[in-house]
Amino acid sequence: MKKIIITFLALITIAAIFYNCIRLEKFDYVIKNGKVVDGTGNPWYKADIGIIGDKIAEIGLIPEEKGKMVIDAKGKVVSPGFIDIHTHTEGVAKDPTAHNYIMQGVTTVIAGNCGGSRISLKDFFKKIEKQGIALNFASLVGHGSVRDTVMGNEAREPTEEELEEMKKFVEKEMKAGAVGLSTGLEYTPGVYSKTDEIIELAKVVSRYGGFYASHIRDEEAKVVESIEEAIEIGEKANIPVEVSHFKIFGVERWGHSKITVSLINETRKKGIDVTVDQYPYTAASTGLVILFPPWALEGEEWKERIKNPELKKEIKEYIIYKIMHEYAGNDLNRIQIANYPEDTSIEGKGLKDILEMKEKEVTPDNAAELVLELILEKNDAVYHAMSEEDVERIIKNPATMHASDGHITEMNIGIPHPRNYGTFPRVLAEYVREKGIITLEEAIRKMTSMAASRIGIKDAGIISVDKRADIVVFDPLTIRDKATFEKPHQYPEGIEYVLVNGEIVVDHGTITGKLPGKIIYGPGKEK
Repeated sequence: MKKIIITFLALITIAAIFYNCIRLEKFDYVIKNGKVVDGTGNPWYKADIGIIGDKIAEIGLIPEEKGKMVIDAKGKVVSPGFIDIHTHTEGVAKDPTAHNYIMQGVTTVIAGNCGGSRISLKDFFKKIEKQGIALNFASLVGHGSVRDTVMGNEAREPTEEELEEMKKFVEKEMKAGAVGLSTGLEYTPGVYSKTDEIIELAKVVSRYGGFYASHIRDEEAKVVESIEEAIEIGEKANIPVEVSHFKIFGVERWGHSKITVSLINETRKKGIDVTVDQYPYTAASTGLVILFPPWALEGEEWKERIKNPELKKEIKEYIIYKIMHEYAGNDLNRIQIANYPEDTSIEGKGLKDILEMKEKEVTPDNAAELVLELILEKNDAVYHAMSEEDVERIIKNPATMHASDGHITEMNIGIPHPRNYGTFPRVLAEYVREKGIITLEEAIRKMTSMAASRIGIKDAGIISVDKRADIVVFDPLTIRDKATFEKPHQYPEGIEYVLVNGEIVVDHGTITGKLPGKIIYGPGKEK
């Protein structure tokens, strides 16, 4: 009995010594005096945060002397790093600093959206891991990329053999670590697919714990039916659904968000897991090909169709309809050229201004002719075809996440959409501080834990002990987006520090050049 007591006391002593060693251990960073908005939606609270390695080690009152480096966050908000669930950031392979994202406070991006992804994600992930990256990176597998690999850009249903090949392809990418499946049903070749095809591929993704993200089939006249299709795919494949860049597009349909937001909420009441993401702007951005009829873009010979007088006439009539009824209405400057390497003088200008610059009459027919001329080269456009009322109604819905739909930019190249530089600061400045559409805590939830939950990231998105030290420190009174449609290449203000996996990538608003990011693998990754 005496030996047992001695042994017990010895164990207690060892435990006490071990505990005190932990308590005496210095933190790599201590973030002091901040208002912690933890990402859950709960009210902010004041606390210090101690970081060791890539983890949050302690939250509470921490003496300054316990930190190897102390970040004074007095008057600042300390939140989880922002997670951008909808991006096209495959460009990190060329620019691993992801400069326009980390300067917004984004610490994790999800690429492979709108049906387009790298093929062989396994190889792509290895390349990124080898070179390093400033933020964390995950990817969906793109249905359009898979379909194009198996079938080419053909407007037909797959054969049984082709469908099986696509299913195996998707399975391979899920085992490589994809977090889900994306579709771009308004683009080729996704536009040529039928619902059943997507359901079969989504079933494969469901088995590996992924989710389904959809650029729906029509964001204009048939937006309701297109959302219903995404929901049907989710139900039949037993998979969570994310409706991408949720919007009401086209002047003639402004106000219809009352219907679409209600549809999402009623669907969730039925127990169906559907959420949406949104960028906080009244303009979209994509290529001019979106103005073309899908049949005209089939195969590799689509440029030849423009040279055929009869086919060109049909194509022009379609473009005129799209411009006048869905994209520009009575203002041709609603369509603004973002990137045109062949003639940079027209970048940032609308179709009306370009026609006048070319000394051509401003008519729908000439606008369509201009589109046909510009389409022959690489280009992107910005489409000012959404209303602020719809944006606000969507942004305050609890099922909406904030996302950029952006890409890695080259500074001062082209006139891209300002969302590439300003999405997250804009939400916090415009819709939290200025307009009070949503609370600070709710905005941060939509940027962090909500996105982490959708993707299946268990160790990020919340400020809590043992979670990954992806952290943003910003001034809630001065944070704002500076990027505009006229001058988009401007970093935001008010973001003091950004930490990724416990390392500082933005220090007093300056990029440090460190590359501490990691690949975020989906739950289906092979061990």
